[in-house]
Amino acid sequence: MNIVESWDDFTSSDKLMFQNCCRKILRRTFLVRDKREDRKHYFFVVNHIDAFLNYFSFMGFEVKCDKDNGVVMLDNCSEIGDKDKLHSNRYHFTKEETIVLCCLWMLYMSRIKEGTLSSVIVIGVSDLNYELEKYDAREMVNKTGLGNVFKVLKKYSLMDVDGNIGDIDCKLVLYPSLQFALDTDEFERFVKEVVEVVLAGKDNLGEDADEQINNVE
Repeated sequence: MNIVESWDDFTSSDKLMFQNCCRKILRRTFLVRDKREDRKHYFFVVNHIDAFLNYFSFMGFEVKCDKDNGVVMLDNCSEIGDKDKLHSNRYHFTKEETIVLCCLWMLYMSRIKEGTLSSVIVIGVSDLNYELEKYDAREMVNKTGLGNVFKVLKKYSLMDVDGNIGDIDCKLVLYPSLQFALDTDEFERFVKEVVEVVLAGKDNLGEDADEQINNVE
């Protein structure tokens, strides 16, 4: 069934939901099942995946559903050439954003490997600070900088903040979308590079510091 046929079969409320889902995916890249404000949009996409695949294919994008982790994500179609994929649908992280993202990714994966049943991981800011300190990177991200980094990561449905940064009871909610922010091999390589650079005390992460996350803005 093509997009026109799917659209004709939608009720008026379905059409509105389809439009809202498309806009949200374009803004955020990820929809997370266990994120309260994403939940209804996630299930609508999953239940009408063919319509979304058809619609986004015209723009050179593919909508992927990982039901095990409860994540819907927007990616480049495999038919697009590597050169076009490199510059399409990407966000370039700053040095501070990259370091924090690496630490959150490692914290998330360590909790999963420990056998945590939930796909959503909750940690304290102190856990992140400890991880930053392990790599002598704590001084590179102050309280204000950390808040700005969190805003970016929240924008793409990678995490949420429960409480006020700086409060002892502030919690960080890590979503399974963190696993898909970068290709696993690419991410592991980059984590190694970041650690080496931070330990070496360098100011510049190099050209590879601008690692990428799917985003169409």
